[in-house]
Amino acid sequence: MNFKSLNNTSIKTVLLLSFIFYFIISCTSAIDDDVIYDLNNLPDDLSNSILYKSLDSDIKIFTNNNHHDLLKSDEQTKYYWPTISNDNQLITYSYITEQQVDYKIGINLVNLVNKNTIEIYNSISTTKNVLSNNIPHYMSWAPQQNILNYTVATNNYPSLFIYRTNTNTSEKLVDFGPLWVSWNDNNSLSVHRRDKRFIFEITEDNSQLIDTQNVSLYYRIDAWLNSNEIISIFQDFDIVGIVKSNLENKSNSLIENINEYSMINISPNKQYLSILSSDTYPASVYKKFYLYDIQNQNILLESNNSPVGYFWSPDSSKLLLITKPDDSDNYQVNIVYVNDLTTKKIQSMKFTSEQLEMFIFSDQFSNSHKLWSDDSTEILLTGDIEFDNILSEGNPKSIEYNVFKISNLDSNPIMTKLFKGTIAYWTNDEN
Repeated sequence: MNFKSLNNTSIKTVLLLSFIFYFIISCTSAIDDDVIYDLNNLPDDLSNSILYKSLDSDIKIFTNNNHHDLLKSDEQTKYYWPTISNDNQLITYSYITEQQVDYKIGINLVNLVNKNTIEIYNSISTTKNVLSNNIPHYMSWAPQQNILNYTVATNNYPSLFIYRTNTNTSEKLVDFGPLWVSWNDNNSLSVHRRDKRFIFEITEDNSQLIDTQNVSLYYRIDAWLNSNEIISIFQDFDIVGIVKSNLENKSNSLIENINEYSMINISPNKQYLSILSSDTYPASVYKKFYLYDIQNQNILLESNNSPVGYFWSPDSSKLLLITKPDDSDNYQVNIVYVNDLTTKKIQSMKFTSEQLEMFIFSDQFSNSHKLWSDDSTEILLTGDIEFDNILSEGNPKSIEYNVFKISNLDSNPIMTKLFKGTIAYWTNDEN
């Protein structure tokens, strides 16, 4: 018997058992979800609560260690993408109701203070006319004045509307989409439609178009540097570049040349651009990820790890980066640390369809739905975890979708299973 071989095997066995024990401890359900309260029992302060969708398509809020039902679905009506206002007092959501010969597809608003619900938009269609898989509409709230933008699928092309809560009225802003939107802190709204970029000033009284530019077809949202400067991707024949536009003096300056098919977003502190890029059209997976220093105009980090999407932490110190390392259904969860430019692999996961859509369109969803807690210490993810390195007998493990929380991010990240669900995100901090 080879003593050295036996020793290595024993060490591997101990390490594997230690890993299993650690992961079972960290992924054990931390919350008792047997007791469900209703909308009338919500606390006044919903800061840092979790808004989520159950496996039955019900919409719930988890706050103060209690689950609260907001919307109960049935066989005919399903709910999608609850979107909460900055003051945590209003929630809009999409619904699809299957009728006898057609579908009613609409948007409702529920006031969490007076508990009233009103309809903002509806359409009747013989098919499920939606923007994308499990995305009937896209909605986001303006930073000020509880103004909502929402994009809907029409019989022809997507259209963008502005809804004003003070008058309970909607205004069509732009049609002939696809349409991608981004607010700045002063309620200016950039709208990227095909090869045009529009800038609007939005108030409770009216909408005013203040700037129009020709831009590239092949990116999505614009990145606001400040109230007067915005970063977009321009294209002149085969030359594609990231360009900074000054809206006051109507000037444009090249920041960096880039591949034709790229996705950009900006860190909350406005110091870095996160870029996904490919030289061919990506169905959902890009070729490269870049971290770019805007002031010094240089690339800080570059990786060829098949990136899908990303979300910045609110303090700009970290980046949640999702990659697709192989042809399986699993995706890799990574954390990029900006201070030392390192990347840590956290876990391989199979995401729910809604969570995956959120990552594919992460540049857009980062403006409206929060995976990071406000203090940048925790992340919410929804999906299934498989132990690929553990052999088991019998049938493969069935898929079980849960909401997970990743914490302890600055040392040894811990993944905790919270409760069953298909998508989850944080409410806002009211303090």
